[in-house]
Amino acid sequence: MLGTKIDFHYINTINSEEELFKLIKKLRVMASNKNEPLIYQYIENAIKQSSKLKDAKSLIRLYDLQIRQLYNHTSNIEEIKKILTKMCKLSQEIEFSEGLALIHQIKWHLGRLQGNIKESKKEIQLSLEVIKERDVSDAYTLFTCKYSYAIEIWLKNHNTESAVLLEDCVEHFIQEGFYRSLAQTFGLLSMIYTRTHDSKKALNMSNAILANRLLFENLPRDVKGITYYFTGLGHMLDANLAIAESYFNEAYTILKPIYKNSIYFAYYLVLLSYLATVKGLQGKTEQAAEMVKEASKTLQTAFVKKNLDKNSKKQITHTHNLTNFYNLSRLSKYDPQEHQELINEIVKGSENLYSDFMTFSEFILNSDLDSDTLQEVLAIENFSINRVKHLIEFMLEKQKLDTEINQEQRVLNCIAILEKRVKTSKTTFMENAYADLLIAQELFSLKRYAEISPLLRKYESRLKQIEVLEMRIFMEAFIQVGAFKNGDPLGPALQYMAIKKCRLYGFSRLENKLLDYLQLQHKEIRRAVQ
Repeated sequence: MLGTKIDFHYINTINSEEELFKLIKKLRVMASNKNEPLIYQYIENAIKQSSKLKDAKSLIRLYDLQIRQLYNHTSNIEEIKKILTKMCKLSQEIEFSEGLALIHQIKWHLGRLQGNIKESKKEIQLSLEVIKERDVSDAYTLFTCKYSYAIEIWLKNHNTESAVLLEDCVEHFIQEGFYRSLAQTFGLLSMIYTRTHDSKKALNMSNAILANRLLFENLPRDVKGITYYFTGLGHMLDANLAIAESYFNEAYTILKPIYKNSIYFAYYLVLLSYLATVKGLQGKTEQAAEMVKEASKTLQTAFVKKNLDKNSKKQITHTHNLTNFYNLSRLSKYDPQEHQELINEIVKGSENLYSDFMTFSEFILNSDLDSDTLQEVLAIENFSINRVKHLIEFMLEKQKLDTEINQEQRVLNCIAILEKRVKTSKTTFMENAYADLLIAQELFSLKRYAEISPLLRKYESRLKQIEVLEMRIFMEAFIQVGAFKNGDPLGPALQYMAIKKCRLYGFSRLENKLLDYLQLQHKEIRRAVQ
């Protein structure tokens, strides 16, 4: 059968249940890897043939494939329900456990697609109960339901047990040639690994797929794009921005012309925001602004509004909002009061959606949130919030009134919050550099200049590792502030170089901040020589 070409003539000549099952195995691979009218027509013809042969099990398996060719677009819901009713009736009539398990899995997917989260949770549990109680051994059914359950427990509470289940699925998908399922599994694993700071494992997995050229060349074009996308995502969350951008660009080139015809179109939408993020963080301000515009325009198209499910839309919009805010907050005329609607949306989304560390950190520092809102965000327990809780506490301390605490004590408390922040083996270089740079600014305000240089000296030989350009320029400037206060006469001149870089890249707010620092130093110099 593996060497047999599928065409309508071959399907119409099948005259046994054994041949029909071999056809279904082949169609499962084709249907998994492609979503196109010809495959759907093959499935329809196979349904007619199984009806002639009165092969109920094959008919149920084909209904399953027919539904999977339809169910990634909400416009097909009514048609899916009709097919599912026939599939369900027939499975119950012959007590076909495999079919019943797949029916519950399909209902889980539809529930997720329509936002019926409570019902979808029940359905995936029922699918597992059928498999366990009726001893279903069919590998296709087992791994389809196991994969869906892994997604469910991850979406429910980011339970990392889902990674173990997904890792079990990888070998099966490779062996059977289910390349899209492999890409989907790889994608979710990458998200789990990076959100739990296991970026090394994520990149090892993605690099293994890219290195296997035979496997990679056999992937459908859109799956290649998604593979590039998730590899870029792994690098972005590891703060390797230039490498991330190169993989994102590869994904963008592949997916832009075809995303409307791919079940992965949602990844393309978030890719636009991530491209804007890595470009903006690297100081490519105009390119980032153009990408933000493209993302905004694409999200408003009729295609996206019609086909994007509610949960994906929430995450994509949140990612887009964070990126948009980051770029807006770099502008010299930025006023948080003018962007209150955007700020409110980001706060709301942060409760249960994933937030990139750098853009979310900048949001906490530059959105001018009031104490009540900061307290509300601080009370949230999720991965993204936990990474920045010290920044939220830092901002709460800075907002204390002069009647509550004197200025010096407030600054000392801010420094203590940053110094005593929770660190783990997974705390990144960028997180430490970010916190130390904030501490340096607080030390400057206390005129404890001698402490700045030893605090930041460890970054002097690792500045290239700070790929967030604005942050690197700021770090360079503050290293020179510390050096100047420790006797290096070139300090102010080198700070002027940092200010010139701000002008070159359009970092107007940072330029003004550095000029303020430089002016304070000049005043002190004048006082010292008088």
